[in-house]
Amino acid sequence: MYSQIERYTIEYERDAEGNKIPDRLSGYNLTEQTIQARREYRQAIMKGREPMDDLPDYLRANPRSPYLQPPKLRYGLAFTTEQLLDCAERYDLPLEELPIERHALHVCDALCEVDSLLSGACKMILRITKPMDLDNEWMVPLYDNYNWWSERLVPEEEEEVVTLIRRALKIDMPLRWYYDASPSS
Repeated sequence: MYSQIERYTIEYERDAEGNKIPDRLSGYNLTEQTIQARREYRQAIMKGREPMDDLPDYLRANPRSPYLQPPKLRYGLAFTTEQLLDCAERYDLPLEELPIERHALHVCDALCEVDSLLSGACKMILRITKPMDLDNEWMVPLYDNYNWWSERLVPEEEEEVVTLIRRALKIDMPLRWYYDASPSS
């Protein structure tokens, strides 16, 4: 399906002794070439699936038309791994101390803790997920194009929830519709 997308090899920056250089966000520092190749790969995958401010009607699932099944999109706030880890640090969330080789588990731990923090603060169940976005790896969705008619908050509640999420994660981006990149969707 994506034959036009060139695969890339992950390469790490190394110190004078040839050891990988640790990095808080990705485990180890990636080379500029790898970062650029990753960005180009993501751009190719995202083509035609860019985030949107408004969702066109043809992408909204409607309970009266169950035969229409558009791809899943989520409405919410996107953020980076750096914002995630900063939030966990700022709120002194209890994260496992893991070796750098297990960095992915450290990020998963932070996701669970921040998700729990936000759900408690907003007094609603939130599930951090992965959006199709070039600059952000995560998002807090408020609802999706399949449950918008039943899960959408009244404007006052939405404003309060969004303010809490923005403050906790230090997000200054607007609410947007993102194609869902989660493997389970």
